[in-house]
Amino acid sequence: MGAPSSSQDDSGVVAIGSLLDGRYRVDAVLGTGGMGRVYKAEHTGIGRAVAIKVLHARLGGQKEASQRFQREALASGRLDHPNIVGVSDFGVLEDGALYLVMEALEGESLGKRLERNKRIPWIESLQIIRGVLAGLKHAHDKGVVHRDIKPDNVFLARKDGEEVVKILDFGIAKLYAGNADDPATTRAGLTVGTPAYLSPEQAVGGAITPASDLYSTSVVLYEMLTGRAPFLDEEPLAMLTAHVSRDPPTFAEVAPDLAVPPGLEAVIQHGLAKVSAERIGSAIDYMRMLDEVTRAAGYDLGLAPRASSNLSIQSGPHVIPSGPHSIPTPPPGFLTTPVPHARPTHTPYTGTPMPGHYATPAELGVANTQSLDSLPAAAQRVTLANIKEPLPRSMKTAALVIVLAAIIGAVFFFVFHTSDKKKGAATPPTIGLPAPNPVDVETRIKAALHDLENGKTCADRKAAIPVLVELGPDERTIAALKKARHRMRGGVMGLGDSNTNACLKSEAESALQALGASKK
Repeated sequence: MGAPSSSQDDSGVVAIGSLLDGRYRVDAVLGTGGMGRVYKAEHTGIGRAVAIKVLHARLGGQKEASQRFQREALASGRLDHPNIVGVSDFGVLEDGALYLVMEALEGESLGKRLERNKRIPWIESLQIIRGVLAGLKHAHDKGVVHRDIKPDNVFLARKDGEEVVKILDFGIAKLYAGNADDPATTRAGLTVGTPAYLSPEQAVGGAITPASDLYSTSVVLYEMLTGRAPFLDEEPLAMLTAHVSRDPPTFAEVAPDLAVPPGLEAVIQHGLAKVSAERIGSAIDYMRMLDEVTRAAGYDLGLAPRASSNLSIQSGPHVIPSGPHSIPTPPPGFLTTPVPHARPTHTPYTGTPMPGHYATPAELGVANTQSLDSLPAAAQRVTLANIKEPLPRSMKTAALVIVLAAIIGAVFFFVFHTSDKKKGAATPPTIGLPAPNPVDVETRIKAALHDLENGKTCADRKAAIPVLVELGPDERTIAALKKARHRMRGGVMGLGDSNTNACLKSEAESALQALGASKK
């Protein structure tokens, strides 16, 4: 008699040796986290090794945990690419626990390798990032933005003696071409992702597009080469502000002994542009730019197709060659001089622009996404991701406060950083650039108004006024400026109080005049 079908026991563990959902024999625990466990298992029907992520039964009834798990299934269900961890099954156990069945991987995460080696040679770094970009191209083409690209979510799998890059964890992915019921829909102002790798638009709760993934990918490449991320602030708010307002340090500033091909740093800085429309246009464009750098340096790694008229990419595995001679040795005298100290200048990229309109599921040839709850059990067959610890309720409140504070301080720096860099520069070509996003303008207005009304100090509140003036006349802005001229505090029943906005009164008056509003 075969082992009985099993779910989790009282301790939340699936018994080793038992059958999960009648067909997966559980052999070992691979990892445990706050949301569940990952098991090494075998599909008994075909004898294939798999990895199974099982959500804790106690979390099955919690809406956010279940939605994140379902979101991973929905996002991964759209994807089928050698550089994205594969999914073969999804289901619900008798006790209500959800599970995902994924390809079994052997190897280590990029995060673990960086912990051990700190830096990775530039050729190997480009080969790794090529796998990431190839996977992202596929995801973006299918309408999925990952939103949390970081070293721990890049797995270096060993397969048939070769190393293959796999993107993990689509648990917070956004199905940006999905329907309005997509559980990945982000509430306005909510920051998602890992602070050290967040794009500026994620830091301020703005619109998230494929360009957000390309920014995070650039941070990962920067870290592989230099041994550190661009910003090392310990406080989350400071980290978010840095992404929005500070230039990344040059290689010479953080790794003066680093030797890389000419132009590589400029490509990475292009990928780290603060404004998404000024970044590299797409994953395929990013690969072509890296390809140009390596060819100019005397190498041809075949990182991207040469033809500019065809944006397709080979769908075969993208591997890192193994063996003692897998990484080419530079010729004598090549790259012996450290990179220059001058900060790279940004030139508007004329390659494939980031589209202003994202395709609908019909345009992508993908069936409309529907809630998993509405699917029959047989249809719920839809990546292994690292198990994430659930966010305590108290931390959710703290996170919201941090995000609001980030919007308060960061948007001001973001606007002026961008406008200052454009002053005195030649007007870039407008061909191929998307029109300004009204959602971004609305986000900036709301953020600046929040700053004006809730800034901790008078100086903080004052900093919002130039931003509001730049954004132009708005009824909400005018009302807030009139109110901000007098912020009486400190007295008792109206006696003895003082105007805590005295430092900005004259600026508010001038702003009202500039906006053509009455001072009354």
